[in-house]
Amino acid sequence: MDRTADVVIVGGGIRGLSVAYYLARAGVRVTVVDRGQIGGGASSANAGLVNASQKKPGHYTAFSLISGDMYPEFVAGLDAPVDYQRDGYLRVAETDSEAEALVCDAQEQSQVAGIKVEVLDIRSARTLEPALSPRLAAASFCAQDGNVDPLKLVPAVGRAARRHGASILHHLEVTGIRVAGGRVAGVATHEGEIATDTVVDAAGVFVPEVARMAGVEVPVLPQRGQMFQLEAMPPLLRRPIQALRQLSSGTTMIGTTNEFVGHDRAVTYEATGDILDRARRIVPALAGARLIRAWAGLRPMTPDGHPVYDAVRALPGFYIAVGHSGITLAAVTAQVFLDLITRGRTDLPIAPYSLARFTAADLEWMSHPVKGAVRH
Repeated sequence: MDRTADVVIVGGGIRGLSVAYYLARAGVRVTVVDRGQIGGGASSANAGLVNASQKKPGHYTAFSLISGDMYPEFVAGLDAPVDYQRDGYLRVAETDSEAEALVCDAQEQSQVAGIKVEVLDIRSARTLEPALSPRLAAASFCAQDGNVDPLKLVPAVGRAARRHGASILHHLEVTGIRVAGGRVAGVATHEGEIATDTVVDAAGVFVPEVARMAGVEVPVLPQRGQMFQLEAMPPLLRRPIQALRQLSSGTTMIGTTNEFVGHDRAVTYEATGDILDRARRIVPALAGARLIRAWAGLRPMTPDGHPVYDAVRALPGFYIAVGHSGITLAAVTAQVFLDLITRGRTDLPIAPYSLARFTAADLEWMSHPVKGAVRH
């Protein structure tokens, strides 16, 4: 273990690894520390969407679109196949009431510059995805959305960071943040200290725990997302349909739930039945496919559902990088923190994602992890 680093990143998910990749590429000596396996959290328990059209409100849509536009350059530097494509995203409605909501959302999102969400009747939707059920009520389509295989992307970003000189440490738990002279001075672990004057807290659902070591409060709760994978089939789906997508391997990933149940990563019978039934109603050809895997990840969720990207003013050298949609925002996240750490500022629009936006009520929200709900 290196005993000194220019930057220590706590958390080896897609956010932490992406920041490490851009920093190392710029010549910064960076060390990533993760309490478990790299990419073992929410980064490997998602559908791999690079999605702007479903993010609200408009500032979040636009921020996600910036990341989507950066993605081709981001993945090109990885020198590894990650199955990235930008061929759009379909959302479907099974009932008339769902169709009405779909139309309203499409109209709202299409007001954001660079985004166009089209509402389609089911016949038109089936020209894009012939496997869709003809019994669906309607669909919407956004060509600006993309997708990637998260199980390929996360290790590829880690390897790219290492090629540029980053040190990535597995199964190393952070036990403290040392402060001296009013700023960050080091990161304590159970195997010793790493001296550094810059720490990025990208520990996902453990961001609040790490931040408290530095005297900082960050309102984040774990939100469980259950995922399912069906056996390989011949090519069936061309693009994601909500959280339903077929990988290049032929297997189909299906998700996901949004549950505040603390740190419980169990897969439940109820979710399995509900999600698989809906998937088979949307794409009837999936009815005969066997379930081969079920798992759950914990997304780091803030009270308003938006990320925190900030330099903590009260503690120079301490940065927060947390939120859901880590895959979508990977490219813009890397650039934001490269800018903040090497230039002291960024021209990217992160003002809505400051830590200062939270109130005492948001901190109180954290004390109700089962009943809590994201306030969109």
